[in-house]
Amino acid sequence: MTGPRRTAAGALLAALALAAGPVPAHDQVSRGRLIFADHEQPVVSVLDLDTAKVTHSFEVSKADPALIGTEGGRFVVIRSGDDAGTIRLLDSGLFYESHEDHFDIEKGEVKLLDLTLTGDKPSHVVSEQGWLTVFYDGQRPWLGESDPKVVAIRLDSLDGDKVETTVWPASAPQHGIAVPLGGDRFLISVSKEAYARGEDKTVSSRPNGFQILDKAQGWKPVATFNDTADPDRSCKEFHGHAGLQDIHVFGCNARIEDDAASDGGVLIVGPGPDGAWDARKLAYPDGRRASTIKAGPAGQYLVANYGGDQGGPFAALLRIDPKAGALTAADVFPIPGGQAVCQYEVTGDGKRVVNLTQDGKLRVYDIAPEWKAVAEFDAVPAFDCAWDAATPAPGVAIIGNSAFVSDPENGRIREFYLNSLKQGLDVPVGGKPSAIAGGGNAG
Repeated sequence: MTGPRRTAAGALLAALALAAGPVPAHDQVSRGRLIFADHEQPVVSVLDLDTAKVTHSFEVSKADPALIGTEGGRFVVIRSGDDAGTIRLLDSGLFYESHEDHFDIEKGEVKLLDLTLTGDKPSHVVSEQGWLTVFYDGQRPWLGESDPKVVAIRLDSLDGDKVETTVWPASAPQHGIAVPLGGDRFLISVSKEAYARGEDKTVSSRPNGFQILDKAQGWKPVATFNDTADPDRSCKEFHGHAGLQDIHVFGCNARIEDDAASDGGVLIVGPGPDGAWDARKLAYPDGRRASTIKAGPAGQYLVANYGGDQGGPFAALLRIDPKAGALTAADVFPIPGGQAVCQYEVTGDGKRVVNLTQDGKLRVYDIAPEWKAVAEFDAVPAFDCAWDAATPAPGVAIIGNSAFVSDPENGRIREFYLNSLKQGLDVPVGGKPSAIAGGGNAG
């Protein structure tokens, strides 16, 4: 399967844009820090965007980890990909002070937290509503016993001397997700019985639905969206999620004729008219599907990669208005040259997408009122963006009004301004920088 690689730089949130270009000295605003991993060395480093210098490096358990930004932009999750399922957290040391139209950044100490999480196959990491959750999938049932679970951490507890973690033990393995909904409620995927039994190795680990559990009530189910006979209350072969305010959108399977796994849309979960959590299906415009979904926290739309029909690439973007009555062909944007989407991110205001494709070009698109290509940069050499490629792939992150791209072939990190559509920093950092994430936004 082709599509975005596991270098998960794109979880970084940005609520308001910071100045990306030169500003008068008396108005100088700190631009924050960029965190990057190395494809060959087990190290995570910090690039100071004000001095364009690498200021810190930390050893990790394995080279080329995934980096996932948390809500607010201060902490970065390091998903190592080692056999122990190690998760670490890096504190970027950035603190934010609101000034109506922007955030000032105060730089504190950068540190790798002592907290270490381990478990069987960590997958989806979600940070919303003041929480961080890690879903440990567990092993495939026919391979033996395992320990599928959700680990939940309050972000404000990460400042303490001892961080307390909350664990929800899953009843069976699955490629799962746990989404914080606010308070003590979490939307958690439900493992398929056929997969959990392990009798049929062709059954996918991807779930078909969800439950909302209340941690304060002993993880009691308070709502269920796991009825495969009702398309508005299920999400067959789920993969891909993003939240936008109080609404959550999940990518479900494609519309496939005469196939029990057929679904044909995205599931929209949010508060109904009476305040209770409700769900509905928004059909795909055609027989393709989404597998990754992203959103800017201040935007109107979510954006998914789109494709996968008959084994083909995800070669388009899909604009999703969760309040719309339908998705149409106008919501689909084909990637130039029929290429796979590869890496993409949505700006904090939700108005633009930056897209790095395998030809090495970084393209900028307007999302609405209609899809429109507005800029194109020769960012990096051509690369293989298949998820299992052996060669290093560049990463993309948005910080304020800038897109940053790692260039592992040339050992550089490059910046492209999204307001002036010009190139910014071009910093040699050595090694083979791969995944990138930030500190430099308030979320």
